[in-house]
Amino acid sequence: MAIVRCRMHAPHGGDADFIAAVEPLGFPGSALVCGSRACDEPAFIWLEGAEKMDYDGGIRVFRAGAGEMKVRAV
Repeated sequence: MAIVRCRMHAPHGGDADFIAAVEPLGFPGSALVCGSRACDEPAFIWLEGAEKMDYDGGIRVFRAGAGEMKVRAV
């Protein structure tokens, strides 16, 4: 499942292996902001392996976080 973070707060460690950051629609003026607690910088959509394959195949809508949100990439 995708995660939303700025480059400074890129995801690392944990259970997921995020391999790519893609721009959300309208970046950097999109409504997405970094999911890090103290950061309000514009965010990228960080994708895991299967999601990156979907992105490369033309899919642009991804579930993010705990599944309560979906985000659209450029």
